[in-house]
Amino acid sequence: MGMFASGVTIVTVAHEGQMHGMTANSVMSVSLRPPLVAVAVDERALTNTLIREAGHFALNILTEDQEQLAERFAKPRARGAELFDGVSFEAGQNGDPLLDGCIGRVSCELTSSHVEGDHSLFVGRAVAFSSSSAEGNPLIFYRGRFSSVSCQFCIVRNDPMVALLAMHES
Repeated sequence: MGMFASGVTIVTVAHEGQMHGMTANSVMSVSLRPPLVAVAVDERALTNTLIREAGHFALNILTEDQEQLAERFAKPRARGAELFDGVSFEAGQNGDPLLDGCIGRVSCELTSSHVEGDHSLFVGRAVAFSSSSAEGNPLIFYRGRFSSVSCQFCIVRNDPMVALLAMHES
């Protein structure tokens, strides 16, 4: 599935005084009416437990300039509130952290969960959406690396030298 380019998000949740978040690229739009989204979360992740207990979560859609933030929230040993140290955010409708500078942010109420293999698929009804003043392209994950739609040659060929040569041939 590394050959499938996907957008990068940070899933956040707050419950009983705990905040947590994790980088996720297994996210999809499920339905427009009602507005439903889904995210797959490892069964062993703290985020999984907190989403089940809280009954809500938020999706923060990252820009290409937020790669370091994606890396920060992707560390499996990073836990809880320390992840948010120095990160600017506001509490969403359900109290979940909505990160500043994202292309979009979606607050969701959990409608169902399904355990499939070693992950849970959480389906949430979007109850609030906010876009940001952030401009730019979305952060993309492809072949085990972060990329961007602005680097189209890199995404297609995954070889910086070929991309440079192709740009000079144009």
